[in-house]
Amino acid sequence: MKRKLLMLATCGILVLGLATGCGGKESKGGSSGGISFDYSKINTNSENIGKNVDVKTVLNDKINPSAYEGVEFEIDINDLSKLDKDAGNLNWVILAEDDKNYMLTTVKATSDSIQLKGSDGYNNGVQALNAYCAKYYTIEISGKKYTARSLNISDIEAYYKDKSDSWKQDTLGFESYNKTGVELTKYQYYPSLYAKESGSNMGGNLGLSETLNDYEPYNDGRKSDGTSTINYVNTYYHANKNEMKDNFTNSKAYDIIFEASAGYWVSSRAVEFYAGKMTTYEKEKGKRNYLASAHFVMRNIGGGELKAFRLADSGSNISEEMFYKNSLSVRPVVVVPKSEIKL
Repeated sequence: MKRKLLMLATCGILVLGLATGCGGKESKGGSSGGISFDYSKINTNSENIGKNVDVKTVLNDKINPSAYEGVEFEIDINDLSKLDKDAGNLNWVILAEDDKNYMLTTVKATSDSIQLKGSDGYNNGVQALNAYCAKYYTIEISGKKYTARSLNISDIEAYYKDKSDSWKQDTLGFESYNKTGVELTKYQYYPSLYAKESGSNMGGNLGLSETLNDYEPYNDGRKSDGTSTINYVNTYYHANKNEMKDNFTNSKAYDIIFEASAGYWVSSRAVEFYAGKMTTYEKEKGKRNYLASAHFVMRNIGGGELKAFRLADSGSNISEEMFYKNSLSVRPVVVVPKSEIKL
C-alpha cells in the first residue's frame, strides 16, 4: 500500500555534524558536535566560489532511520535502511565560504529522484532529504567524515542582495509574505508538523528548514485546529529567473544553484496562500479574490526559478484529502574546514 508524505527557515548559523553528527537540523544558536557555517560571515565576493575540490564520497552506514510515510526513495521504498544504492564519487565545488569553512555542493543536482506526497510528505520531507544526503553523499577527507545534508532556503537567501520582507512583498509582488492569512473555507486542516512551526500561531517555534529529531520520521498525518486558517502565516514567495538573478550577489553561486536541470528539492517547507502575484484586476479592486484554501508546500528549484510544489491544503477534511505528489532530484551540501581543502 502506498503511503503518505513533506519542507523553510533562515538562521544565522547552520550546523552540520561529523560522521555521527545530526546534520539534519538547522540551529538558531549552534548545535553540539557539529561544524558551524556562519551565514553572517559569508564572503559573497569570494573568488573560490565554483572551484572544483577533490574529495571522496562515501556511504555513511550510521544513518538508518525507519520508514518515512509520504516519501519514496525508489518505487515503493520509503524505508531508507532498505534502499540499495551505490554512493559513488561525484564532482564537488565550493558553493560558499565563511571565515573558517567551505560549503561544498555537487556540480549538478544528482540524478536521484525522491517522491514527496501529501501531508506526510510535508511532515517528513526535510528530514528524509537530509537523511538521504547524509547517508549517500557524506564525504571523507584524511580519514574524517563530514556529513552532508540537502540544500535549503538559507543557503540561497545567504546570497540575496535584499533579504527584506519588502523585497518579497513589493518587488516580487507577494504582498502577503510573512503575514497572517485570510479567512478561508469551513475546513482548517493541516499536516500535523505545522502546529509545531513558528508560523502556525499554535505555540510552535520550529523553523521551516528544521526537523524535530534529526533524521527521525514524523509519521503523524493530518489534523485540524478547529478554528480558522485566518491565523496561518504565509511563508511563500516565488522568484523567476530574472528576478532572482538581479538580486543575487554572486553570479557563480547563482549558476551553481540555478543550473539547468530537471529540478530538485530545496529542503524547506512553506505555507502558500496565493501562488502568483496580484493580478491587474485584483490591484484595481485593492484585494485578492476569494481563496479556497491554504497550501502546504515544499520548496524547489526548476527552470532557473525559485518556487515550490503543493503537497497538501487546508480546504479538505482528513478523509477527503487530495494527495499531491512530485518526484525531484536532490542537491547535497556539506561544510568542511578550510584546512581540509586544497585549492
